[in-house]
Amino acid sequence: TYPETLTQNDNDFADFHQMVVGYVSSKIFTSSENPSDSTWFHVGRASNIASSSTSTRLKSLSLRIRRYNGDIYGYHRISSTEDWILIGSSLQLPDSLKSIPLLFGIRVKKEWKDLYNFTIRAQKLAGGPPIDIPTKSPTPAPTETKTWIKPGTDYKPPACASNFDRDKLRTMYETRGIGGGGAMSGLSISPWNSLRFVGTDMGTLFRSTDNGQLWYPVNHDEQTFSSFLSLSGPVGFTSDQNILVFASCKNPIYYKCVGRRSTDAGLTWSPVNITGGNLTDNQGNPALDYVPKQWVGSLLHNSDVIFVSTHGGGGIYRSDDNGLNWDNLSLPFDDKSTAVGLFFDQSVSPSRVYFATSHGIFMWKDGEEDSARKIWSPSGETLIQSFTGSRSSDSGRLTLSLVDNDITACEGQSSTNCGYIYIHSTIMDAGTADFSFSKTSQRAFRVVSSPTDATMFYATGDRSWSRAAGTAVWVGKWTEAQEDFLFSLKFLQADADNQYSKWPADKLDYSAVGLDVGYWDSGYYTFNVNPRNSSQAGGSGNFFLHVTNDGGEHWESPFTEPADSCYTQNVPEDGQRWRSTGLEMTSVRWLKFNPHNSSYGFASVADIRMLRSDDSGETWEISGGTKSGLVGINTLYDYSFAGPHTIFAVGGNFHDWPHEWYKNILRGAGGVFISVNSGATWRRLGSEASINCNDDFLDVDCSLKDDMVRQMLSIEFDNSTSTLYVGSQSGGISRLRGLEPIISNGTFEELDELKWEWINSGLGSNLNRIIPEIKIRNGRLYCLLTGDASTFSNNQDVGIYEWDEINSTWIHKRTAVVHPPNVGSNYDLWAYPTGFEIENNGNMWLIDMETNGNYLASGIWKCTDGEIWNRVQQFTFPYHIMVVRNRIYVSGAKSWGEGGLLHSDDGGSTWIKNENIPLLENANSAVIDPRDPTKIYYTFFGGGMLHGPIP
Repeated sequence: TYPETLTQNDNDFADFHQMVVGYVSSKIFTSSENPSDSTWFHVGRASNIASSSTSTRLKSLSLRIRRYNGDIYGYHRISSTEDWILIGSSLQLPDSLKSIPLLFGIRVKKEWKDLYNFTIRAQKLAGGPPIDIPTKSPTPAPTETKTWIKPGTDYKPPACASNFDRDKLRTMYETRGIGGGGAMSGLSISPWNSLRFVGTDMGTLFRSTDNGQLWYPVNHDEQTFSSFLSLSGPVGFTSDQNILVFASCKNPIYYKCVGRRSTDAGLTWSPVNITGGNLTDNQGNPALDYVPKQWVGSLLHNSDVIFVSTHGGGGIYRSDDNGLNWDNLSLPFDDKSTAVGLFFDQSVSPSRVYFATSHGIFMWKDGEEDSARKIWSPSGETLIQSFTGSRSSDSGRLTLSLVDNDITACEGQSSTNCGYIYIHSTIMDAGTADFSFSKTSQRAFRVVSSPTDATMFYATGDRSWSRAAGTAVWVGKWTEAQEDFLFSLKFLQADADNQYSKWPADKLDYSAVGLDVGYWDSGYYTFNVNPRNSSQAGGSGNFFLHVTNDGGEHWESPFTEPADSCYTQNVPEDGQRWRSTGLEMTSVRWLKFNPHNSSYGFASVADIRMLRSDDSGETWEISGGTKSGLVGINTLYDYSFAGPHTIFAVGGNFHDWPHEWYKNILRGAGGVFISVNSGATWRRLGSEASINCNDDFLDVDCSLKDDMVRQMLSIEFDNSTSTLYVGSQSGGISRLRGLEPIISNGTFEELDELKWEWINSGLGSNLNRIIPEIKIRNGRLYCLLTGDASTFSNNQDVGIYEWDEINSTWIHKRTAVVHPPNVGSNYDLWAYPTGFEIENNGNMWLIDMETNGNYLASGIWKCTDGEIWNRVQQFTFPYHIMVVRNRIYVSGAKSWGEGGLLHSDDGGSTWIKNENIPLLENANSAVIDPRDPTKIYYTFFGGGMLHGPIP
């Protein structure tokens, strides 16, 4: 067991949990508030029926599985001196399984704390002699099985036509993918038209002009979005449908936050000074003193008033020219407390402002804030967590609602972010009335409403609520008969008390990520309602955006569209194909098409392993889902192909290489996989142990015979020698021989017995090696050795290597790297190369990214003699390079220095940037469309894929 592998989320647990007869769960915890060390065991089925605890961190837990009279019994005990305790009830075996050998297993679910160390030992207590393990030679043993390899495809009929008018979204590049799959926040619904926005933690603000059917990213040069989703509120709408205000505050810890204003409905944005301070960003734009929290614009045309409350006790700012100029309101009370809600009531004259902080609710006539009065305050030490208000113009009913922080509402939850809802609802003159609030029994974390409808509001849970309870949405509706609000549960992504069952299909449009990965969201970063239509609302979390257009009766997944619905009576199922609606935030590292069958494309995707297309990229499916055989894998990083249906892949349990610390030397858990049905299902390839394991490898104990279970980054299959080469993130390069005869006429069991061999001779002096790429070019095998982050101690060894088969060693293709004249002599070159390419004429190309403090020292490098390297272009974060005929494409992030999507047609003397791409800050790679050489695919970190004309 390797500690770093125990920090990863177990996204397959629900599938396993559905088959569990009984379980024992152990939690080991400490905290500054409770420093005693404790170990807790809970035993039961649907609920815990027994528990025990002691004050020690080391426990000896025994599990016993007994087969008796055709039933299976599970027991546990905490020490060897105790009696065995039955777990739940027995499992009755079907007649077909009562007299044959069965395989039992134990699975450990890791959660909460970063590190666990545990050992599992097996002991046979009773029964007959051990059954022989199947061998390669046929035997009459009842457990003998052979599975013959029969390459082929899981043929599917052509995808169904899209139900959307995609031609109306006329953009040069079209988004491709399955839709969703990443964290979102700040859903914004225009009160005037069909304009909507939502942002992602990958820095992109998405825009829709058709009520969220189709989306397109706002250009990063115009507007971005913060990765701090809890600080990222919706876009602010003004009384002019084309004028918007927003502040992305992309990363307020490292970058100053700039407010921006749009006058063309969000296509372009210009800086605007909101808080009036003297701060500026590195480009001289006015920076905010406080991060905006809630924008509240006027719902009367041409009134031009808009407010914004702030995080961090910055108070309220007001504009009377639709956000062009701003004033900080001088309020006669302490406005430094946490702002929890603002309501602008324009249904009365003069208009009134209701503003709530954690300590009370205040009201004043607009423009007369110096006469503000407190209309309600919580009792004792109770605080307000959320506040909303609304008034119906037809009846005059005013409804104010709030959530306190009474932790008694958190019964059954480990969180303290919950409380009870209080309501004030009456027809009254707010100017002189006394405000009384009635406490309800409804618990929640937030309340949200349309300011124009006092008869209903939404209440949600919090992301800190356990067991998916934070995804709950309740709707409170005023009933004249009872003269009160009645609450009903309108949405819950997964019901933890019912084996995490999904919300019914007739009430939720299922999505690819939900069906093939799981509805594992914990709650909403933001939840918002259309200011002029209370039936339109929605919220988003780490994986999903769900919206309703009918007050919560039905929920849509506006980021995706099923592509097989015409074959399934319009009910999406797992394993289907999908079309993105443009709202893409998956991180696609690579995209490769099978050269033997270009209909099949394979994308390397963080967190959901992989995507597969069987129609050259038109539609996609998560064939790396929970039923694929890729258990424990987070990302498949690379692919290679042996035939029309035989694909090899490598991956691991860590995503996002080469970003941040994910680029470091690490073992992780992963490996090499094979599919013989065009990627529909996968299985591990070869033995888990190599024939020349080295105990000095990072985190390796050769006696465990699992040194090939590790994070892998690169792969290349040599058809001429039937040899597969793989590059790891710590162990260097390994190869597997003799594949083709078995694939052509053999069994999977024979593949399982093939032995890997490490071939690292000549590949630098350091034992731990990261290999980002392996390629066969001009009949020769090459690899790239990159820096051994985070120590960067192998700088002289970094570069491209050519394999010498005769001498079984690697030859370094580097004699000297010429120091660019405009790069400081104290900066190391080639700290971390990320890719390479070799032309037909032998010219070599290498790209490296800026890291380890080598400011502006990275870029695009060229070598014409296999020895001397010169930089031809500075590029701060390049991630991919490819040669197509005489053109060189280099892709990477646009940041300081040069970056984006570049190409050169003159051998690197000049470079042209594709400025028609909105996601330039997140570019990853490029690949030519195999069906149409005039088209290209671009992949993005947190932006999926874009498809369009080659530049």
